[in-house]
Amino acid sequence: MTSYFLTLIFTLLIELFIIYLFGYRTKKVFIIGICVNLITHPTFYYFLWINSFFAFIPHNYFTLITLEIIITFTESFLLYYAMNKKYWPMLKLSIVMNTASFLIGLFIIRFL
Repeated sequence: MTSYFLTLIFTLLIELFIIYLFGYRTKKVFIIGICVNLITHPTFYYFLWINSFFAFIPHNYFTLITLEIIITFTESFLLYYAMNKKYWPMLKLSIVMNTASFLIGLFIIRFL
């Protein structure tokens, strides 16, 4: 359970930093970013946990990337709805956030 909370904290830090880099710097936007991640992150890990018992789908990089793509689109719609912005900037933001957290996560798992 501790490792899950560490991954959640690292994900939040990375993705909130990306939000900041994109120029969104209000408290409301950071709260939205946290809430969006608190919806998608546990869902992603719960699905992986359930799949580890029942093996609905194979656990490999293709599966992880497919799930990340689903999460990216889900988060982009949630950001679009919550922030009341145009969809394409929210999709770009979501792509960068999720790509960064995914690649940094892979690096940490592989090399640390």
